[in-house]
Amino acid sequence: MNRKAAFLLLAASFLQAVVAHGESVKDALNHKYKKQVLGLRSPFPHGDLRFDSAGQALHERPAGSWLVYGGIYVEKLSLSSDTLRLEGPRGVLSQSNKERKPVLIRMGKSLKVEIHLDQPLKSFEEAQAVLGRVFFLDADASEHAKPEFRRADDSTSGEQIYHGGKDGTKFPKVLFTPEPEFSEEARKAKFQGNVVLNIVVDKAGNVDRIKIEKAAGMGLDENAVESVKGWSFEPATRNGQPVAAEMNVEVAFNLYSSHLH
Repeated sequence: MNRKAAFLLLAASFLQAVVAHGESVKDALNHKYKKQVLGLRSPFPHGDLRFDSAGQALHERPAGSWLVYGGIYVEKLSLSSDTLRLEGPRGVLSQSNKERKPVLIRMGKSLKVEIHLDQPLKSFEEAQAVLGRVFFLDADASEHAKPEFRRADDSTSGEQIYHGGKDGTKFPKVLFTPEPEFSEEARKAKFQGNVVLNIVVDKAGNVDRIKIEKAAGMGLDENAVESVKGWSFEPATRNGQPVAAEMNVEVAFNLYSSHLH
């Protein structure tokens, strides 16, 4: 065997080993994260998401008065030497009323999350470290995976947020509560359900954040959120002073009416 042939054989063997190793990392990632909801550290833009390996966004920051946070349900996961790609819809795991077990509720069309790599990933641990710069992977990851809507100016950012009804904090008083619309999808399916939202009301009495704690599906969750965005309150008080406070509200939808309480 001449030197050129030996070199080509060695190169081919090396390439085969690299591909096989890449496949083992991809298989480990699929085993761990496929069919899971992973919460993003940054808000969703309008369209696909792109990041570098340090977790910095390469897409444009989303515009609008509200930012959307939450998780993506991983339907597909692929890995090449320069890109780690996840695909799936925004989604939330919510408890089924009938079977009392978590079920996936999709929220929107499928999208792609691409992480552009500086170099091939050599191990599952290295891949997990890269993923952890884009997604929450720690003990409370499931909390970050819940869909959350925040005002772009986020007036409560950095403030202490009290819990309504606890430690001397009086609940915000409702001033205006427009009723949500029943979704066409749910109406056609004759579907009824309740949506539980955790909301943060700022010192001025405006709703600043909305998180879906229990989803219903069929478009009812989005309608509930849109309605609650327009709520107004007298702010919560603590020791006679207005404070930012959070509390849960339930949006009940039935075939004849829908209301919040």
